[in-house]
Amino acid sequence: MTQSSPRYFGASILALSILNALPAYAQSNDDDLENEEIVVTAERLRGSVITEVPPIVELDADDIASYGVSSVEDLVGELSSQTTSNRGRGSGRPIVLINGQRTSGFRDIRDLPPEAIKSVQVFPEELALQYGYAPDERVINFILQDDYTGLGAEVEYGVPTRGDMGKTELESTFTRIGENSRLNLDIEYETQTAITEAERGIIQDSAGDLVNLGRFRTLSAPTDTVEFNGNYSRTFANGMSLSLNGGYVYDKSRALLGLPSGTLDLPVTGDSLFRYFTQFGPLRKTVETNTFQGGAVLNGMLSGWRWSLTADYARVETETETDNSGDISALQAAIDAGTVDPFAANFGALLSPPITDEARSVSNTLESLATISGGLLNLPSGSVTTTLRGGYRRQDLDSRDTTDGLTTLSSLGRDNFNAGINIDIPLADENIDVAETIGQLSINGNLGYSELSDFGGLVEFGFGLNWEPLDGLVFTASAIGEEAAPTIQQLGNPVIVTPNVTTFDFTNGETVLASITTGGNLNLPAEKRRDIKLAVNYSPEWLDGMMFLGEYIRNNSENVASDFPILTEEIEAAFPDRVTRDETGRLVAIDQRPVNYSNVRSESIRYGLEFSKRFGQRRGARGPRGAGGRPGGGGGGPPGDRPPPESGAGTEQSEAGRPDAERSSDRAGRPPRSSRGPGRRGGGRWRVSAYHTVHIDERVLIRPGVEELDLLNGSAIGSTGGQPRHEFELQGRWFNNGIGFRLQAEHQTATRVDGGLTSSDLRFSDLTTLNLRMFINLDDRGTLTERFKFLKGSRIAFRIDNVFNDIQDVRDSDGLVPLRYQPGFIDPIGRYVEVSFRKRF
Repeated sequence: MTQSSPRYFGASILALSILNALPAYAQSNDDDLENEEIVVTAERLRGSVITEVPPIVELDADDIASYGVSSVEDLVGELSSQTTSNRGRGSGRPIVLINGQRTSGFRDIRDLPPEAIKSVQVFPEELALQYGYAPDERVINFILQDDYTGLGAEVEYGVPTRGDMGKTELESTFTRIGENSRLNLDIEYETQTAITEAERGIIQDSAGDLVNLGRFRTLSAPTDTVEFNGNYSRTFANGMSLSLNGGYVYDKSRALLGLPSGTLDLPVTGDSLFRYFTQFGPLRKTVETNTFQGGAVLNGMLSGWRWSLTADYARVETETETDNSGDISALQAAIDAGTVDPFAANFGALLSPPITDEARSVSNTLESLATISGGLLNLPSGSVTTTLRGGYRRQDLDSRDTTDGLTTLSSLGRDNFNAGINIDIPLADENIDVAETIGQLSINGNLGYSELSDFGGLVEFGFGLNWEPLDGLVFTASAIGEEAAPTIQQLGNPVIVTPNVTTFDFTNGETVLASITTGGNLNLPAEKRRDIKLAVNYSPEWLDGMMFLGEYIRNNSENVASDFPILTEEIEAAFPDRVTRDETGRLVAIDQRPVNYSNVRSESIRYGLEFSKRFGQRRGARGPRGAGGRPGGGGGGPPGDRPPPESGAGTEQSEAGRPDAERSSDRAGRPPRSSRGPGRRGGGRWRVSAYHTVHIDERVLIRPGVEELDLLNGSAIGSTGGQPRHEFELQGRWFNNGIGFRLQAEHQTATRVDGGLTSSDLRFSDLTTLNLRMFINLDDRGTLTERFKFLKGSRIAFRIDNVFNDIQDVRDSDGLVPLRYQPGFIDPIGRYVEVSFRKRF
């Protein structure tokens, strides 16, 4: 038998083995075998994403079950280290696909039970371009089961080991997935009680001690949340699919802000007296939010091109009521006249009740996007594919705030017309001779333009390279540039003044209660960013189940809109108009509305290993990549065993821009990258992953002429200190016979914040957080469910967060803990335990 390439060897041997098992056929074709090349083509799992971009993780149904989660949202949380992006302006949450197709948002799949998922693929940011998204978020593809019906309910209850707070969650979900349709309904209620400063032993100043102020201030506000989400999808006979979703969320929180207060002048001594007034009870801040959401997505095929139309609408109504201390002028007049004792407990009508400031904002967002992907032309190296997109986004923000009886109205609107194109060009793929020499090689480029009604034209562009010199070894490189406007909320949120916020004043080295102003800033400019990413992904065939991932990322942005930073001397010097001090120099108020940084630079390296194995399975079974297999394993049956269309898939194409016929097999008859390997396997499994992030450079230039902030060497913009130079992640998972354990650990190194010439330095200790989760599926534990029928389909889970109760330790130059950085302020919850019971009917 002749071969044109060594890559055919494995497939040819497999074919010969099959033929030898059938003697009659083998004998009749011996002569043909002397002169013909045999190629075996395997089909991918329908719904998987076929791309030159290698997946970071792939999980099959048994892998998913081993996590012991209750929903897709929980699963994404468990995969956060693999699904969170560090690039650009991305939100961090991954882009979600269902069966390789676009969705209208995370709501489409968030509440699906894990039993409804056949497989999961996680891809790096480069794949986002092929679906019409910006390359600053990772992509996660969920492949659904062919047929599934389930009704589930779950109850959770958790408390800190220090007590004084309880969290209860009730949830019920109904799911039905059929041959051509999918329905998912979910309703959830969650309530959480308060933690006060007194319950965490917070030390107050002398005035607060007199009235036991900690009883009237919450560290964790009580909240109530009710949420409903519904999704429906239908696949039509012509291959098109339509998905609809809608949801409603009600959320209310009620914080205690302390007691009304004021400074009284004592005419006899000429001194002043600061005191709290107890006669009206605590000041309160109530935030009530109603969110309405709806979306639709239509997918289909047209002459080998995949097209998608998505629409999404969201309305968010937020009402905030904030109490502030009342007028004390009548009381001061009575004290001046000598008719009232300034130390009295109750002043009657002389003391005005608290004044309630009100703020209301209504945000409406309507977004639509059309994309089309397919083969543009054929080269000797393969098909050039492209993705075209065009969309419209309308945002409105109407706000009203009433402060000290003065009402201010604001109304902002933004129209955004946008279009873009992405092109992928294979240089070495189907031209076998070249591919055998240098491996697979492709390049891509993208260009986009947005016309904003309030910021004018904004441009985005990028280019990248994917190179697989050897099977399992993939190099990627990309560079992106973008101009982006600040969000409409950063521009126009209502102004809210919150009194008595515990704040550390670096200038005086003391903790004070200051008034904090939040809201929007209309003077923010458009941002310009330039990012570079280099990555390597290696899964050696000689060590089954191991994967190495390394990334280098450099971000450089100009005119960055940001929350107001921690008030160090450097920050106060840069924003003197945002700080108010009294005549003694004591910090009174901070205006923390968004600010603009002239330049922000960051540079980091992240690398790590993932290793997984199965046990107790039949001999010869190999898992998919990321779960004990080689790169690209994600399931897929043998040729001719293609499953029926997945609900919500609706087309014959699941790859970004390539029809199935073009990508049914890889070069040399090898199965496509994302479909090599068998499907579900039984038995137990374990998995360990470890990652290390090294921050090389983290700098912020507020404006030219102001000293640049070095966040790795004494500067800070956040209340938790500077940027740790080293961050470590460790995850471990073990599952067998219905019992599972998960361990997650994170560690960051210590940082410091230099206070300046006249103020105190702060030292922030390193921090190690260890979380543990254990669960048991009762169906897998002997005859228990046969004796107690109610327990059939049940799972009990136990969770401990922050096992060692490690809370960051903050000390000043004298080794003392500032009042603002007491452990109760930094982490009022600490070690947290939770038990849950889930049942499927």
